[in-house]
Amino acid sequence: MRLSCLFAAAFLFLAPPALAEQQSTPAPVEAWAVEKTGRIGQAIWRQDVAAARATDALLAQSGGRPPQGLIGWIVVEEGESQRVRFLSGAPEQPRAFKDVVVDAQFRAGQVVDAADPVLPEDQIARFAARNAAAQNFGPLRCAARYNVVVLDDPDGEGWLVWLLASSTQANIVPMGGHYRYHVSADGRTVERREQLSGSCLDMDKNQATQGGQTVGLVTNVIVAPRPLEVHVFLSLLNRVPILVLADQKVWAVEGARIRQMDMPAR
Repeated sequence: MRLSCLFAAAFLFLAPPALAEQQSTPAPVEAWAVEKTGRIGQAIWRQDVAAARATDALLAQSGGRPPQGLIGWIVVEEGESQRVRFLSGAPEQPRAFKDVVVDAQFRAGQVVDAADPVLPEDQIARFAARNAAAQNFGPLRCAARYNVVVLDDPDGEGWLVWLLASSTQANIVPMGGHYRYHVSADGRTVERREQLSGSCLDMDKNQATQGGQTVGLVTNVIVAPRPLEVHVFLSLLNRVPILVLADQKVWAVEGARIRQMDMPAR
């Protein structure tokens, strides 16, 4: 279990009884072109890994426990690197506390005190968008903890936020239970919530190997006609191909690459 799994500020925690909740008829979600899906899925993965590496560095510096007063973080793109900004203060008025720059190879730099505790307005809005999504959880709950990723909406002025079901078991891939949110530019209003699966589904990564060769995990999608960005994220995170059955087609998700496959003969 990575150190960041111990850091409560990293996650949205849910009460255990909620894990059994299901939604029988999920609404269709917006499906993007495969190029956009691959690009955004890769961006989600990059931010998730950067936050984990920075959190590990912070905990290593502070003796395995988060510093007092920490309320969470945001991740800010800086060219090919990402600055993970750990925050303190009130959630409504967050302040920069510690910074860790994670480079393109996901190497975390030193943990340093923030040069200026006053956050720019867009960074305050980014943190507010994260909190707005976390406060608008949907009916399907598939894990006891969820990771949060916030990206600029490439098609608007607001934010895209994901709540991603996670697991502390190394071989388990949470294929279901993820959410996508469209949040206003000021981060205060959830404009749309999209449930990205019809049910919970935890898969064993060992199932991706057959006869000593990596074939891939197989799942189906009923909320969209093709793979979603979470499949790209999960493929990159777990380093396994994911075969997605959607709209009577078979798609191979191999990291950020998505391709349609021929249907097998009956």
